[in-house]
Amino acid sequence: MAKQALQKTLLTDPYAVNGLKKELAYLLKLDEGRLLAGFYQNSALGTNGRSMYAGGWEGALIGGHTMGHYLTALSQAAVNAGTPERDRIAIREKLSRIVGELAACQSACDGAHGAKEGFLWGALRRDDANVEFQFDNVEQGRTNIVTEAWVPWYTMHKILAGLLDAYTLAGNGQALSVAAKLGDWVCNRVFVWSEKVRASVLAVEYGGMNDALYNLYAATGEEKYADAAHLFDEESLFALIAAEGENYLDGRHANTTIPKVIGALNRYLTLHGKTLHGKRVNASRYLEVAEKFWACVIGRHTYVTGGNSEWEHFGADYVLDAERTNCNCETCNTYNMLKLSRMLFTITKERKYLDYYEGTYYNAIWSSQNPETGMTTYFQPMASGYFKVYSSEEGSFWCCTGSGMESFTKLNDSIFYEEDGTIYVALDLASEYKGERASLAMRADLERSDEAVITVTAGAAVLRLRRPAW
Repeated sequence: MAKQALQKTLLTDPYAVNGLKKELAYLLKLDEGRLLAGFYQNSALGTNGRSMYAGGWEGALIGGHTMGHYLTALSQAAVNAGTPERDRIAIREKLSRIVGELAACQSACDGAHGAKEGFLWGALRRDDANVEFQFDNVEQGRTNIVTEAWVPWYTMHKILAGLLDAYTLAGNGQALSVAAKLGDWVCNRVFVWSEKVRASVLAVEYGGMNDALYNLYAATGEEKYADAAHLFDEESLFALIAAEGENYLDGRHANTTIPKVIGALNRYLTLHGKTLHGKRVNASRYLEVAEKFWACVIGRHTYVTGGNSEWEHFGADYVLDAERTNCNCETCNTYNMLKLSRMLFTITKERKYLDYYEGTYYNAIWSSQNPETGMTTYFQPMASGYFKVYSSEEGSFWCCTGSGMESFTKLNDSIFYEEDGTIYVALDLASEYKGERASLAMRADLERSDEAVITVTAGAAVLRLRRPAW
């Protein structure tokens, strides 16, 4: 499978360099103590003298989701070739402190406010005797986002994914220990679900819990995590996708649906052809589901910029022009469709995934950041007469604020791919690459010229150059 590495690619395009610079400044400015405040309060540590960011989503039942994104963004920044060394040191120190504090919170959470062993949580607590109340409520179909439950499994996915990135990218071993204990808590909870309870849970946004748990299995080899991941594989949805019927996405919450398919594809990546519980796994169906879903979203639901959705939801097939408003193209959806495209390319090597990636990367990711402030968008309007609204430093903490942190610390992650002595040049963007077999330098400025010049500066490798759709 073709691989790409943040530490091997240095972006030199001035716009991209500025994007990383602004994001690094924001990450370093945020007070990790205030992002940790909810985790302190949900453990026996109490407030630990810190107050949470009260503005935007962090002061509500979805609080703590930003910490997951923040961990991922810090981990990516720690290994990004474009991060200045001074910032890299500060980021690694910050990341180490956070993981250490989360470990302390997890230890102090056991038994506190009714928490089970391994639980780790940063959202507002409305029941002092039951900090896990949101998970209980979802299982029982109670989902008022103000008083009962605001997508707790979505938030848990972000926390678990951030811890795993701290381990797999930044090499923080303590993060894997915390993630494994949290994974044990997940297993203990989900393995007792009845089919009725499971259906209730899967009816509420749960992010990419399957994706994160498959990654935890890959990091540890513990088969129970793969079993838990499979309980989040929504087979009824996958059957609809495989059937390729008309309008099967109509009315579905887009950023709920896309991560489910990413998780399905991760089942293929992680388990296909491997042995689980003594049996060989055939996960080819999950690759087929991902390919068909991608084709449906791109062919029937995607605007020219590469974004999709209106007020966070898919509409009927090909309804795009009739649904141009001030709330099209949720940026999280774009982030997730690019993730899905990247994964599909590494498996299939099909050019169409890179063609989509290129246009969307420029038109929907680069444009999601205010280049002067570093703040990012939630929606990107497709109707005439509207303007983009950017987050604020402390008053938003939307889902797209978090995915924005991630996007602008990994702008360099999909320019080059390498496999078995072959380097795939995916994007024509000013950059440098130090690969296993060869080092390259690319000069390109597609705003002003259709010419890209690639110089092999050392070594030898087979180069595969994408012939762009344009």
